[in-house]
Amino acid sequence: MRFKILKKLSISLIICLSALTPFADAKTISTDKYDLDLNGTKEWIQVNVKKVDEYTSLPEYIEIKYNVPGSSVPSSYGRLDIPGEDKLAYNNIKVVDINLNDEQKEILLMLRGTEYFYNEIQLYTLTNKKLRYIGKIESISVLVNVGVNKKTNTLDLNAETDFPMQSIYYRKFIVSGGKLKETTPNEVNISYFREKIVLTAQKSINVYSNTKFNEKAFVIKAGEKITFISANKKGAYAKVRNSSRKTGFIQITETPEKYAYALKQYPNVSIEGNDGSPFKGANHWN
Repeated sequence: MRFKILKKLSISLIICLSALTPFADAKTISTDKYDLDLNGTKEWIQVNVKKVDEYTSLPEYIEIKYNVPGSSVPSSYGRLDIPGEDKLAYNNIKVVDINLNDEQKEILLMLRGTEYFYNEIQLYTLTNKKLRYIGKIESISVLVNVGVNKKTNTLDLNAETDFPMQSIYYRKFIVSGGKLKETTPNEVNISYFREKIVLTAQKSINVYSNTKFNEKAFVIKAGEKITFISANKKGAYAKVRNSSRKTGFIQITETPEKYAYALKQYPNVSIEGNDGSPFKGANHWN
């Protein structure tokens, strides 16, 4: 099985997000008040749910409430049905401001699958006094680490990959033209929950100076430490560093059984394998 579910919580992103403290009953989940459209008036989010048991509430619709001066009855900016067909359960709500220049905040409705390993974030905004759905993010990874990078105006969240080994990277999203768009580059930094991936070579490994693999940079000898910096699944390579802090690229391929990844130099054994693997020390969550 390519992907395995995270069982260990990672530390939070460097850019914090607005964490809400919802309270729930059998029918509704409400948040604190926030100025969602940055017009000086605070609103709050309400999610109607169908409570199945103590741990599972199935969301039905989301709406934005606000107070009208002189009235004790809250008004609504409209509501939207939550897609999911009873296969998604409520997990949390967060409010973030992905782009400080677009005069709106984003609502992250965080959901989990009820039948299989699946997580989803649905994004909503309040624009021109109307609640709008702008997109969703799907993941099999447990979304314990979601936040805004203010330097890049991106929403960053953790994701699990098995390329070239089981590890963590961050997906990146922007809001442009009222829509959610993924901007994750092909080459991404990988880690073990923010810890460097440092393995020990069990065989000599050729490292190249470019991703065309036509110029050898150096050789990592058996017993030497090797740090994995980044990986590019589309380009089929990983960027590594040796104990002398020289960097270069190693070529990755699938094993013959197509269930894992291997060095192209040693294509018949998984990087995470035991007997015959060119590395030892790979980490696993389960």
